[in-house]
Amino acid sequence: MNKLKNGKFFEDYKSVFRQWEDLNIIERVPEVELNNECHYLPHRPVINLDSATTKIRPVFDASAREKGKPSLNDCLHKGVNLIELIPDILDRFRIYPVGIVADIEKAFLMLSVARKDRDYLKIFSHAMKNNN
Repeated sequence: MNKLKNGKFFEDYKSVFRQWEDLNIIERVPEVELNNECHYLPHRPVINLDSATTKIRPVFDASAREKGKPSLNDCLHKGVNLIELIPDILDRFRIYPVGIVADIEKAFLMLSVARKDRDYLKIFSHAMKNNN
């Protein structure tokens, strides 16, 4: 984070979290819940100056763990490997003369998390400190 503060990207990085809060993607922890047992996901900035839309974005490390405790990744259900289906999907895509694709902006961020699970997905952001 110190490297980010020394560069011009610190304000840009903080603004990502402010935007997420404005869009209700993240929310502030109520003061009465600040001392509850929880897990904070570490994050770091990824800077891509060549990107047309997202020059800087947070990347979260769900494999981080406390000593003697499982990581968030360790606790998640391992679903079906959908990557194995890609060759079949590509074959079906080629059947027709016209194909349509779409990209939903920031679709992953639109997933909601059950209230009971939110204590395991907390983040700390300098952008949220002191209502900045």
